[in-house]
Amino acid sequence: MTVVTSEFIGLAQDTMRSQGVSDYSFVVVPHPLGMIPGGEVRKKADDAFPDIVKMAGGWEPKSGILASEKAYPAERFSFDGTVHDLNRFFFDKGWSLGLPVEPPTPEAVARILTGTLLEPGGVIGQVPPRMGTLTVELAAVHAAMAGCKPEYMPVLIAALEAMLEPQANWRGAATTTGTTAALIIVNGPIVGKIGIAAAQGSAGADHHPNASIGYAINLIADIVGGAKSPSPDKSTLAAPSDFVAWIFGENEEALPRGWEPFHVQRGFAQSDSVVTVMATYPPVENIDHWSVTPEEHLRWWSRVVSPLTSVGGPCEVCQMDGNYIIGVGPEHAQLIAGSGWSQADFKKAFWERVRAPLSAWPRGAPHMEGVVQRLGPVSPETLVPITVKAEQLFTVIAGGAGKHSHYFAPFPRCLPVSRKINASGSRFL
Repeated sequence: MTVVTSEFIGLAQDTMRSQGVSDYSFVVVPHPLGMIPGGEVRKKADDAFPDIVKMAGGWEPKSGILASEKAYPAERFSFDGTVHDLNRFFFDKGWSLGLPVEPPTPEAVARILTGTLLEPGGVIGQVPPRMGTLTVELAAVHAAMAGCKPEYMPVLIAALEAMLEPQANWRGAATTTGTTAALIIVNGPIVGKIGIAAAQGSAGADHHPNASIGYAINLIADIVGGAKSPSPDKSTLAAPSDFVAWIFGENEEALPRGWEPFHVQRGFAQSDSVVTVMATYPPVENIDHWSVTPEEHLRWWSRVVSPLTSVGGPCEVCQMDGNYIIGVGPEHAQLIAGSGWSQADFKKAFWERVRAPLSAWPRGAPHMEGVVQRLGPVSPETLVPITVKAEQLFTVIAGGAGKHSHYFAPFPRCLPVSRKINASGSRFL
């Protein structure tokens, strides 16, 4: 059985169905259990105990088999009305996010499918948390709805393939109470070939490839994956990045001499076109207009971010084994490299300076075991790093002119996953 609070029973039931189970034994206790006095927790446990005993000794599943869905071809239907009427119909059906979509007519979907050599009926994967089956055709349907061009399909499919890898932990990111979103970074020749924005304002508005691909990804996450609020998506507040995922190209033209682009740090050749995906929290912005040395700049970083930035950092052992992405603005990169610092120098200095004392964590945070396991004997004054070693940090040259950089902290147990784009059957590479 599973003991679950009243606020999360819907998520528990959705998870049950997504795993192919038609019935399961749940014991529901009133929400919340965290951040309340111990006596209240004990009373809730005592009140639930008779149900736990009853379930343990006498629960039997109801008979029934979950109906399987037909993945291909996608259903066709006729609709009479205006585009406004169609958008209202789609929203009421749960087939959109609330923003307008373009009608995914058979002709529009066929046009999008010219952007890939993959068969329309080919299965890309099953999208959590609902585990909806995503075919190439269904990806094209949502790409058409988002206004994508055919040539965007290789990037979209590679990003989806990466998100469906277990290391990406899409299920966790799609159902957490945290404000998480997909971060997609594109490297290599395809950035220029299809016009992915990589310089000024590249993660924001006015860039059609970035905006439409990011919109298509979130349409698929919400509609095929079923990650809808208030359940199973349990985001406490959420963010506009639930509409359009974070996506930008690395500004490789602004790379300092001797620094490696992001995908090369990930083990690819510089000539490869690569998509990297990671579920992240909203980035922390470093606004530093004043430092004139790397040392000053790193002191500023040490006050802007800390291991507390991402779920208490090492309050979970997995976070110290994770990867963090530092989006270095070109002008900050010029300051750092212009002083003779290598990329490795910057990562090491960042790792050494961005720390927090163990005493900063609340007493109830389950951090002690993990920190001791990684660092050895500790005291309240022990300065805890973000990761076990500096090599776990990645840098990306992000954006254009302006003295701003960004720090992307991952959702727990979410590692960056990279895909070489021509593995998606592209006719554009």
